[in-house]
Amino acid sequence: MNEELNTSVPNGPRIWAIGGGKGGVGKSVIATNLAATLSRAGNRVVLVDADLGGANLHTLLGVPNPKTSLSDFISKKVPNLSDVMTPTQVDNLWLVSGARALVDMANPNFSQKGKILRHINTLDADHVVLDLGAGSAFNVLDFFLVARKGILVVVPEPTSVENAYHFLKAAFFRKLKRAEPRTQVRAAIEEVMKGSQRKNVRTPRDLISRVWAVDPEAGAALAAEASEFRPALIVNRVDNPRHQQLGEDMVTACREYFGVRMQLLGGLPNDQVVVRSVIEQRPATEFFPQIPFVTALHGVVDKLTYARERSA
Repeated sequence: MNEELNTSVPNGPRIWAIGGGKGGVGKSVIATNLAATLSRAGNRVVLVDADLGGANLHTLLGVPNPKTSLSDFISKKVPNLSDVMTPTQVDNLWLVSGARALVDMANPNFSQKGKILRHINTLDADHVVLDLGAGSAFNVLDFFLVARKGILVVVPEPTSVENAYHFLKAAFFRKLKRAEPRTQVRAAIEEVMKGSQRKNVRTPRDLISRVWAVDPEAGAALAAEASEFRPALIVNRVDNPRHQQLGEDMVTACREYFGVRMQLLGGLPNDQVVVRSVIEQRPATEFFPQIPFVTALHGVVDKLTYARERSA
């Protein structure tokens, strides 16, 4: 398919996508608190629950039974995405809920994804935070890749780390498939993978290098596409310095394996007060603004803002 999803428009909102290789890593809690932190700084923020198969942001925000949701927009019951924006208890923060999604709405097709992104780009907001479903399905990867910054959440557990690497690999190859001219690039890759050079292709970085040797134009196209793959990482539930080091180790591994730079946004401490805020159905940034988790999250927001200013 040669179509492309829209990524951004001039003066449109900045889109941040929160993903994870597996469920249960605190992705939705982080997305909610990130959005609340941005809104407390005076920004107009829209939090989109893009996990249509397991939407729960309305619960985390204490928004009872939203009257409309993202599925109403997808099914054309309402004409505009702004029609399903629901006010929350947090000033300047609106929710686009994914609640009450029908089974066939959990995986929007290409045209539906394009429609969602077009409307997101026209929202009257400074920031849009997308809370994605867990795993590496194409729909999750596509939203992760079209954001200004795709943020991967990992916890210091072997299964989470393993799934995070699987997610990054899937997202990276999904990104490479966009390299133009696609027919020429595909032919060069097939030539490398069927020839004697295949045994020397151990990493995606090796693949790009071998393709470049076979077809410099195709190799340059792959390299250009790869250079735009700049995910960010948050290590959640950090208890000790070893957990904190995990982020540095993953950034190094990503650079060596993919040949790209992943931004480490920081580690968020394992804080039981955050659990209490979930029970109270209010973001920790609102309920307990002085706890270490919130302080660390402010550092994450500062890094995102600094990166935006440098790229502006």
